[in-house]
Amino acid sequence: MPLTGLTPLPKYRTDLVTRRLCATTHLDEQFARAVWSEYVEDGLQARTLPQGINLVALVRHTGQALGRLRNRDRILVVAALMLPAVVLLALWQVVAGHQGTALATALTAAAVLVGSWSVAFQSELRGRRAALGLIGDATVGDLAPPVDPEVESRLDSMKRANFVAYHSAVESVNPFVGSGWRLTEAVWPPVDVSRPAKDDQGRDLPIIPFDAADLHHYLAVELPKIVGLETLKARNRLYVRGAHVSYMGKDVLPDATRPPAVVVPKQLVKTGAVTTGAGAETYLCLRMLNPGGHVVFTMHLRAHLLMPRLSWEVAAYVIPPLSERFDAVEYLPTSPARLWWETLRTVNRGFRHTLFGAPGRLHAESLRLRRLSRDLERVRKEIRKKRKDWDYGAVNGLREAVADWERMGYSERRDTSHYFKRLEQGVLLATGAFLREHHVDTSDFEDTEKRIVNAQTYHFNGAITGPAMFGNHLQQFNNQHPTAPPGGGQPPAAGPQPALPGRP
Repeated sequence: MPLTGLTPLPKYRTDLVTRRLCATTHLDEQFARAVWSEYVEDGLQARTLPQGINLVALVRHTGQALGRLRNRDRILVVAALMLPAVVLLALWQVVAGHQGTALATALTAAAVLVGSWSVAFQSELRGRRAALGLIGDATVGDLAPPVDPEVESRLDSMKRANFVAYHSAVESVNPFVGSGWRLTEAVWPPVDVSRPAKDDQGRDLPIIPFDAADLHHYLAVELPKIVGLETLKARNRLYVRGAHVSYMGKDVLPDATRPPAVVVPKQLVKTGAVTTGAGAETYLCLRMLNPGGHVVFTMHLRAHLLMPRLSWEVAAYVIPPLSERFDAVEYLPTSPARLWWETLRTVNRGFRHTLFGAPGRLHAESLRLRRLSRDLERVRKEIRKKRKDWDYGAVNGLREAVADWERMGYSERRDTSHYFKRLEQGVLLATGAFLREHHVDTSDFEDTEKRIVNAQTYHFNGAITGPAMFGNHLQQFNNQHPTAPPGGGQPPAAGPQPALPGRP
């Protein structure tokens, strides 16, 4: 029964994380370039799941931010080259005794300098205003102009992704690339599903045949109803080792010189649930977002049905809140006068680097793009010559790369524990209901269910000492340092995708 007469409490935006990331593209050039490189530029590697992020909106704001910076640098590079020449000309005119001409030339140099400062100031001010605009109520994707329709269509399709390729570099730590920090991995004890249930007269009921794909589909449909979590998303996905993608056929890799598809035929996903291929398996992926999407909790389930026994493989992961660098928009002054003054101070502090660094920035970016194009063409030539060993898998995901485990507070740890407990119990309830519907005697399953529930404890109090919060029979703790990403090492400060070994 709904409660009435209560004062409503403030709530987080459902798209808060997307807004923070979009705002940061206008304030952090390094991050904007990393996002564009990951999701828009040409390449061969698979992209990871959006994990609650509106990628279309993010790329739109990234394109707007980079366009503004390119326009700024194209103007400043002319000024940076012109200014020294004009100053030298003015000095020569002074030495030559042409005082009047020297004064005019000096005024020209001053005008170039003032104009350059004005360009840098306006660019910075527009970026800050764009970031502040994301705090309002307008739809985040409508606040920036669209990019290439083909790019937007590809990014939008990632919301329906049922295929993920993971790189061999992260396979031993986290094949569920982009899912974050590992909490636990376990295989539940197998149960006998070959004994038929009995009817009211004690006679055996005929077992309705089923396979693992049927069980996966049943849980995908019924779990959201059972657990009662509004933001729960369930989808079966085929996970494939990146080096094996080229053997999966045209449905997965339509063009060997392009990244693999993210949406593949459902029949292929179903096959991956029933049988195990060479580095290809289907998992039922359950994703939960806490209020505001600060934390992403995922559970990956795979039913192992080898008659007469059934067991579940369970892996739980969490992506912590965004790191502190993405709070910058919260500290921008909203008063126009204060915003103007703070922008002026910022531009003055870095104006020399902004002006005279423009030629270097444009040259470095042009050089990087030429090198990328050259390296990609080299690999593509090898692929056209029937090279089959290229690893198309992804190493890291945007959402996990920008997260910080140290920002997992009490409520975030509590929510994570709550989600795990609800989903674990939901999986057990749904599995029992499925077996009963198929006339399977569940006495063996019920005994195992009690042992799993009774053995599980949940701890979310006290200081954070590592990325694992669950104990007893699920003590499979992450062997990485708490601040390290699943792929090992430190989170890449420059953006979402660390360079791959041999990646162009």
